[in-house]
Amino acid sequence: MFLKYQEDSLSRDIPLSRKVNELVPKSRWIASLSNGETIFEDYRDGEEPAWERLRRYVKQEGLSITNLRAQFESGKTVPLPAGQEGYIQKKKAWLTTGAGGVMLCVGYVQKNIAGIHEAANDGDSVFRIVSDPGEPWAIYRKDVRDAVAK
Repeated sequence: MFLKYQEDSLSRDIPLSRKVNELVPKSRWIASLSNGETIFEDYRDGEEPAWERLRRYVKQEGLSITNLRAQFESGKTVPLPAGQEGYIQKKKAWLTTGAGGVMLCVGYVQKNIAGIHEAANDGDSVFRIVSDPGEPWAIYRKDVRDAVAK
């Protein structure tokens, strides 16, 4: 219990990338937050994934994601509509005989329906509508989190 309290009390110390640096991959998600911050996906040895760190940060600070987009090495950006109930990020990996890969999936949730872009490294994406995939993929707006908590 003490460790949980200590972790919560240090919420401003959650490591997040607020600018492009050596930890930020060329193909990444970029989240805009309700406090004006911009957070870039990063990879840090010994740390949980960036999406999990972002989830913890927005919850502990009482923030929301106001927009999410994917940016690719090719220069292409896949923007999502602003002001949604929640935003989704996940990686989709596959392996078949002689081929494999990873897709960056970004999307949004509105009224328990998710719109998801499954994007390859060149930024080409397929858009599909699915039922809300929920946790751990989605981070919901603060007012949605508060309503569920009551």
